[in-house]
Amino acid sequence: MSISSTGSSLTPSSYPNQGLIVMGTGPESGINYTAILNALNEALSAPITLMKAQETPLNNQLSAWQSIGSDISALSSSASALGQPSLFQSYTATSSDTSVATAQASSSAIPGTYNVTVSSLATAGVIASQGVAATSTAVASSSTTGTFNITVNGTTTDVALNSTTGYTLADLAQAINNANAGVSASIINNGSSTDPYQLVLTSNNTGTDYAPSVTDNLTGGTALTFTTTQSAANATLNYEGINIASQSNTIKNVIPGVTLSLGSKGSTTITVGLDTQTIDNAVNSFISAYNKVIGDVSAQNTVTSSGSGNTKSETLGPLGGNVSLNNLVNNLYSFIGSEAPGLSGNAGLASTYGITQSSSGTGKLQLNTTELNNMLTSDPQQVQQFFSALVNGSPTAGGASQPDGMTNFLNTYTNPANGVIQFSEQDINDQITAMNNQISLQQALVQDQMGMYTKQFSSLESYIGQMQTTNSAMTSSIKQMIAQGA
Repeated sequence: MSISSTGSSLTPSSYPNQGLIVMGTGPESGINYTAILNALNEALSAPITLMKAQETPLNNQLSAWQSIGSDISALSSSASALGQPSLFQSYTATSSDTSVATAQASSSAIPGTYNVTVSSLATAGVIASQGVAATSTAVASSSTTGTFNITVNGTTTDVALNSTTGYTLADLAQAINNANAGVSASIINNGSSTDPYQLVLTSNNTGTDYAPSVTDNLTGGTALTFTTTQSAANATLNYEGINIASQSNTIKNVIPGVTLSLGSKGSTTITVGLDTQTIDNAVNSFISAYNKVIGDVSAQNTVTSSGSGNTKSETLGPLGGNVSLNNLVNNLYSFIGSEAPGLSGNAGLASTYGITQSSSGTGKLQLNTTELNNMLTSDPQQVQQFFSALVNGSPTAGGASQPDGMTNFLNTYTNPANGVIQFSEQDINDQITAMNNQISLQQALVQDQMGMYTKQFSSLESYIGQMQTTNSAMTSSIKQMIAQGA
């Protein structure tokens, strides 16, 4: 006899491999087997609940390490950027009159002030045909097309018409544009009452070398003759008393390391200097990343209170008091507060370059950009040496991290092979894996035990049913015997 399934809070699906738990109250005994099985299940599962509770702080620690690991990686990246020589080889070029010329500096630029006077701009050559009646006017015969030659900068391109391209003025314009002949072809309507359509060829480049010319050898159609409507011309300018001609309005290296883009006639002053804004941004990024590390580690060591009275408790963050994190912060403080490797006196102190601790007392940093920019103006080489020494470990490290530099120290935390973060996360993951294995084993034991209890209860109910049947039979027999004796 089985126990009837008349409702229960027990969930057989919690043990999918068991298949033996039945629910309800025994129909013969009246025993509430559901309540008993639930109580047994709760008692047997207590170790599982305890182990799962022990997993929570491990997962919190893992999450904290991952977050702080990301912070340290960001700090390492921003520190590395500060140590790159190219950061201090970035220059800006400004024009006192951008309508005359704008300027862009490269890493080879030389700081200084340069005077430029533009006398004329470079122009592209333009030639135009005589007018014809329509864009559909034939310029060649389908039987004998001949050729159409365009010469630009000493290179002649044969633009041939054929049955594929067609033979009209519009066909010729399209064929020229497809030929990459160094010119752009267009058809204009000049508004004339007769023959208003002209084929216009404009050189793709400015300067006298690129003046276009045409030889029309097409036959059987309207012959085209071209005249110059705009002469190709070179740009002319005077740089510090030197006359210069250029095929283009974009002129490189007249001013060392500077590209000029001419816009109009006139005079302008080009000022070349170190790109302080880019350097300021890099230092600010470093400070932000540094402060993020300090703030997140501090949060781990901050005491948090919960509850009140007898139930009041105080806790640290998941990694509160962690020796590796405390060592990280102490070393960062030392990097900022001590002389940078290879430098002495004020030259090696962060405060000389506008980097100081915040007055909040949190250990975070702040930047005075005015002080930094003053140093960049007065001695940019010393600024570069300081940041190179701070993050790379040597004022002449050339972007390569040395053993006593900040980036090398941070690598002991972020190294994916043997860094502190990797080791710590692996240790926690190993503990979680071991805990999960123990939970799985305990769950299997609970399944087996619950299955055994269910079988026993089922046998008990069956036995009670048999006893009740026997009792009923004996009672009936006794009643019959009494009746017969009477």
